[in-house]
Amino acid sequence: MKTQPWQRDPEAYDFQFTITPLFFHLDVERHVNNVAVQSFHTEGRLRYLMNVSGADGIWCSDQVLLRPRRTVTQFLEETHYLTDVQCAVKLVAVDKDSCRFVIALFQNGECTSVQDCLMGAWRDGQWQPLPASLFDTLSARLGEVPELAPWPDFEAGPEADQGYPCRTPLEPRFIDQDTDRRLGELTIARYLEQSRVSSLDAMRLPGLGLLVARIDIHYLDWPAPLHSASLATGIAGFGNSSFRVHSGARVNDVLVGVCESVMVLMNREQRRPTPIDAAMRDAMAGSLVAG
Repeated sequence: MKTQPWQRDPEAYDFQFTITPLFFHLDVERHVNNVAVQSFHTEGRLRYLMNVSGADGIWCSDQVLLRPRRTVTQFLEETHYLTDVQCAVKLVAVDKDSCRFVIALFQNGECTSVQDCLMGAWRDGQWQPLPASLFDTLSARLGEVPELAPWPDFEAGPEADQGYPCRTPLEPRFIDQDTDRRLGELTIARYLEQSRVSSLDAMRLPGLGLLVARIDIHYLDWPAPLHSASLATGIAGFGNSSFRVHSGARVNDVLVGVCESVMVLMNREQRRPTPIDAAMRDAMAGSLVAG
């Protein structure tokens, strides 16, 4: 999935605000962590929706929950601490069952990441039509639709993780719940990050690092309460200097999210991609997705 030229232009968006990275957003690479970047995109859609339709039913609801069905986040540049980030949001599609946003982040005049997000309404354990009032409000706001890239060819069903060979148990925490006492969106992203990290030790060698180029998440369930969790991961394929990781997270033995991450092997000194050699491929052979 490639970014379109207009997505890198802040003037192409309908709604903008500034957000400040905090120190605890940093990871061991000393730039803003990928889930923290995703949290900025989440904040963008939330503020847009509150701006056009008010807070009621958007950020706190005991009835219909507005939640992402799928997000594809592309990381174009590193996001750094101590410099404000401009968050830009554009509504690009509305239908009876979903709405689609593009959210971009800009820092120091550069586009650092772009997210495509398909939102839906969740109630009684399944996706529902959008509330009529929200559908009407968003339809009235929808302007000219720009060119959009097709979604990546990565589908996910309720048993998608069965062929992922690396398994890790996880203990849910109180903080994993959101304001609706459901599993939080960013908690799912964090679980999937942990699943990916837990399976890549063979790629962590002196002088080498791993960067995330793209994260494609399908959100499948929003359980409450949280009793148990488990993670599953597998390598889905290698390129020259990149590889694809498939991850799944289960809560209460239900698959809540599945993810494809495109990772790039980097030479730390040169800050450039470096080839994945035969020894690394052999070391990861046991982690390949079955089938």
